[in-house]
Amino acid sequence: MKIRVALILLCLSACVAVMARGGKPLPAIRVEGRWLVDTRGNRVVLHGVMDTPNAWFNGGRWGWSYDDAGMERCKDFFEKMFTAFEIANCDIFRLHLDPVWTNDRNYVYPGSEDQPEGIGGEADIRHFNPQRLKDYMQRLYVPLAQKALRHRQYVVMRPPGVCPPDLRVGDYYQKYLMEVWDIVSRNDTVRKYCGHIALELANEPINIRNADNEADARALHDYFQPIVDVIRTNGFEGIIWVPGTGFQSHYADYVKHPIEGSNIGYAVHVYSGWYGCDDGKVDRDGDIEKSKREFIAQFHKQVPVVDTHPIFVSEVDWSPLREPREFAHNNEWGQPVYKNLGTWATASTSKWGVCYKAMLDYFGNVSMTLTHPHDYLDLDKLVGDPLHPVPAFGGNPEACSGACWKWYKEYKRSSRVVKK
Repeated sequence: MKIRVALILLCLSACVAVMARGGKPLPAIRVEGRWLVDTRGNRVVLHGVMDTPNAWFNGGRWGWSYDDAGMERCKDFFEKMFTAFEIANCDIFRLHLDPVWTNDRNYVYPGSEDQPEGIGGEADIRHFNPQRLKDYMQRLYVPLAQKALRHRQYVVMRPPGVCPPDLRVGDYYQKYLMEVWDIVSRNDTVRKYCGHIALELANEPINIRNADNEADARALHDYFQPIVDVIRTNGFEGIIWVPGTGFQSHYADYVKHPIEGSNIGYAVHVYSGWYGCDDGKVDRDGDIEKSKREFIAQFHKQVPVVDTHPIFVSEVDWSPLREPREFAHNNEWGQPVYKNLGTWATASTSKWGVCYKAMLDYFGNVSMTLTHPHDYLDLDKLVGDPLHPVPAFGGNPEACSGACWKWYKEYKRSSRVVKK
């Protein structure tokens, strides 16, 4: 333990030298109990957005090619976003190591041999090419992270793709994640900035069983602990954000079987309809204070590790329905979702949103990133003038854009940093 603490302190001391825009140092952060703490002794709570260097998700704003020229245009686009995010009071960025760069259609990943039939989309790892991940860590992902750091935004890297529906301790996907994080945590720059770059181990696991394919309270621990151990063996001592099951909404098993080691936090997702709350529930309650209390209680029931570790809500968004109603898609549970202003989840700030914020403020140690930049900023206007960002959806206060435009400013001024 003394050796581990010494390594963490050595890592953080090396990271103190990171200089942000305007020559201001960006202090390294670490986990201390249930808090993130910086080198100045402040308890820190972070707020920002996430994105992925994928032309489809970026609306073709840097073009549609994945060649060298496309990569340079992509980096230029992200530079504009990071400039705007800093001005708009963001201090954390979640970076997806998007498989559009790491996949190779002419290559079959040997580790995908046991992948079940029918796995598709970003859960399909058949064409993952480890060499491409190594290459694009150097050429794309690390340069993007460095741009974010220069604009005073801590970075959380998440692995390529999303989890398949059913996982088992020792399965092919666990081995895939081990290889991904082995590559990432060996990167010299990632290790150098260990107090500024964090790692989120997986995106939205649904079910995880033990090695015998049985339900087991130890399964979450046994799935992710070996991945943590690989990362630590490689010398990365920064923060590791560990997911839960149920699309990152269930963490009770970690109370009895926590991830072992230092600098551990838990990455959670929050959407309307989860944790027992949505606009309809608030309407039925007829008492907003009751709805807030019940949201807090349900979040605590599902994420009890909030009592012992920092929490990072790595995905959340909301906006009200458009009228007249028009079908959009089915959600994770197969339920119909109707078109809203342009977010994944449908809700209103004055109903669901204030309950969500009540949870943030009640626990105090919950950081967050909105699910996409277009949930926060008007990206078309940003491209033309990143120095004067404006909120998305016309700044509608009933959407996450207008709400977080106000919240992020308030948090940065007051509760973002709480003196110990």
